[in-house]
Formats: sequence, C-alpha cells, structure tokens
Amino acid sequence: MRNFTSATVEGNVTHDPIIRQTKTGKSVCNFSVAVNHYSAPDTEPKVSYMDIETWEKVADICAEHVTKGKRLMVIGTLKQDRWEGKDGKMQSRIKLVGNEIRFLNIPRKEEAKEETVAAE
Repeated sequence: MRNFTSATVEGNVTHDPIIRQTKTGKSVCNFSVAVNHYSAPDTEPKVSYMDIETWEKVADICAEHVTKGKRLMVIGTLKQDRWEGKDGKMQSRIKLVGNEIRFLNIPRKEEAKEETVAAE
C-alpha cells in the first residue's frame, strides 16, 4: 500500500537555484525557501529553511525565473534522503519535491497577484 504526502510552503528564496542534468537528460533544480513563523510582537521571529527540488519542465522554469529573494508558494510531496556520513553515522534530511510553483507578487496598492507553474 502506498502512502500519500502533501505539503505546501510559502516563503522567500534564500539563494539562486542550481540546475543540473541527470545522466538520462532530465533537468533537476534545487533551491531553498525561508519560511517565517508567526510569533508574538515583542519576540524574535522564527524562521525555518526548506530545501526544494523540482524536476523536468518545472525545473527548467524555476532555473529561468526563480531568484534569491523572490516570494513563492511551493506545492508538492515530502521526500527523505538518507546517506552514511563521513563519520559512519546515518544522516538524513527531508525536502519538498515541488510539482507546482506559484510566483507571488504583491503590488503595493493592489490585490496579490500570482502565476502558477505545475508539472503536467
């Protein structure tokens, strides 16, 4: 039986994306977003950083249009990578594999505008 994961993250891109090609010629693009958490007015804001990975058409579009500081909403599935570190201990990280990217742009005197790119 397969299980299902789904996640949506909204935040600001922390670095320009890195795109590469797999041995089979598929595009894969990696970047991360900073997610600000709600906090009390007089407290230090809390931030989480989420690694994002996109593939093929979405990866190509991200490589062309995503830049550091851009505000995005990423919708996709969670994936855990596991490997053995140099010290012999198991390491892991969870990343979001984005199937849909929404480019959020909030003009000063207008409603929020967004553009969506989704995997077909």
